[in-house]
Amino acid sequence: MTDQHDEQADPRAQWRQLPPAPTELIEETEVNTGATDHGLPAIDLTQEFVRKYGL
Repeated sequence: MTDQHDEQADPRAQWRQLPPAPTELIEETEVNTGATDHGLPAIDLTQEFVRKYGL
């Protein structure tokens, strides 16, 4: 019965075979970027408020 089943197997089902397991594990880490990473100058919030709205 298995011979008959192999003959009637769908040739399109070949993609169902899994690829081999990876040989090494690569760990991914999240990197949080901020304004300092892009070269923007630091802003003094008090000075910025006085510049916009006055005292």
